[in-house]
Amino acid sequence: MRNNSTSLRARAASTAAVLLVAMGASAVAVPNASAYTDSNKVHNCWGRYYNTDFDQICGSGGARATGNYKTTAPCDFEGDNSLTVYRNRGNGTSYDGPDCTFDVETGQTYYF
Repeated sequence: MRNNSTSLRARAASTAAVLLVAMGASAVAVPNASAYTDSNKVHNCWGRYYNTDFDQICGSGGARATGNYKTTAPCDFEGDNSLTVYRNRGNGTSYDGPDCTFDVETGQTYYF
């Protein structure tokens, strides 16, 4: 009897280990809900596009030139959205663009 209970415990431990590894692998395979794409960069600023939202952001050190930065966001099944921000050199603030109802495609960022 003692042999059987030791064998059962070993089998249970082995099964538990396999399940933990499988659960960990499946957690890694889940797609990231906050995935994004970026537009072109202009003077260190660009558009960042999510599912139905977009932001205008700048990298470390902020905008490299003073002026207007316009980021466009083509929306599916509706008109396009855009966001124009006047930035001073060094402005690194992130600005939230208007949301699209369905889906937003990657647009462009312009400087003028």
